[in-house]
Amino acid sequence: MKSLNFNGTGLEYFKIWIVNILLVIVTLGLYYPWAKVRNNRYFYANSTLEDRNFDYYATGKQLFFGYLIAMALFLLYVVIQQVSPAGSGIVFLLFIIALPWIVWRSLKFNMRITSFSNVRFSFEGQLGGAYFNFLLLPFIFIVLLYSIPILLTFGLAKAAGSIATQTILVVVSLLLAGLAVYMLGVLKKKNTSYFLNSTRYGQGQFSTELEATKFMKISFKTIGLFLVAVLACLIIVSAFTMTSGTSSPLAGLAGKFGDPEVMQEIFGNPSVLFAIGSIYIGLLLISVLVFSYSFARQRSYIYANSKLDNKISFASTLKARSMAWVSFTNLLAVIFSLGLAIPWAKVRVARLLLENTLVDTSVGFEEYVTQQQAEQSSLGEQIGDAFDVDMGISI
Repeated sequence: MKSLNFNGTGLEYFKIWIVNILLVIVTLGLYYPWAKVRNNRYFYANSTLEDRNFDYYATGKQLFFGYLIAMALFLLYVVIQQVSPAGSGIVFLLFIIALPWIVWRSLKFNMRITSFSNVRFSFEGQLGGAYFNFLLLPFIFIVLLYSIPILLTFGLAKAAGSIATQTILVVVSLLLAGLAVYMLGVLKKKNTSYFLNSTRYGQGQFSTELEATKFMKISFKTIGLFLVAVLACLIIVSAFTMTSGTSSPLAGLAGKFGDPEVMQEIFGNPSVLFAIGSIYIGLLLISVLVFSYSFARQRSYIYANSKLDNKISFASTLKARSMAWVSFTNLLAVIFSLGLAIPWAKVRVARLLLENTLVDTSVGFEEYVTQQQAEQSSLGEQIGDAFDVDMGISI
């Protein structure tokens, strides 16, 4: 297997990025579609496999149409919200109903304007599948997730004094939590399968075979990692603060923030400030670590079980620690540079992901791509409407 490569540099992309920012500001945002095209073309052109690169064919004019629609709908929502709160609720509901169609159109568009070695991708998923994957399944997951605190809050209040009833409610809530995690696995499996199994490369077809239980195990491990990390963070902070002579610097302050005397006590007590700052930084680190672990594990599983025409396989060698290190250092660089390090951060992420993406080129890959070029040369597919949104798939 051979890995993809990213040939761009932070300095090269910075020149494109800073010009885009200035033009977007000068044009009051109207230049954004052209800025996005320039960004995408740079990253696509510098992403290579065996000296073959990707291409991005969209134009600013095409994206501008979808951009204007999005801005007009947003302004309409703001105006209606000021005039009628009930009307804004209806508009928001209509947006939720239309969201699967928007995602579906976006997938079709984004695949059509993407190519590798002059062979275009395409997406042939059905609209019904989009509504099933991006409306029905998320709705079921949200209902399960929010039923747990509702059940505990109202159920335990009504069952006060009845230990048996309270125990049953806690057990039911735990079962619902497990079911919600399993539903999250189903959601991830269905969304990823819908996308990959409907994607084509020229006349070739991608395919994947995934299991919801695998995603569920990753979710449980992620939750466990989060809880252990939070506990460790609290223990470390408590140990440091107790050595300062204050056994519990945050004791008695919970629920009193906003009181002038309490706020004065907080800002005048180094131990309290240290504890709050340490917990904040610790939670930030934990969030980055947990996200990196989940993303890397899901990515490895998806790639290992996906193929192109059942003969070209893929693999991901991305490690959670590498993803966490790049993400956290990028965050620090962006903060301390007041945003000027964003181009370098994006280049680092692109290089990390591509260099950890492997493609099996030992099964006649050269001949396969050449065949796809010959077969597609007669297609002459025209690009349609531009609806450009992102999906939360770990690829």
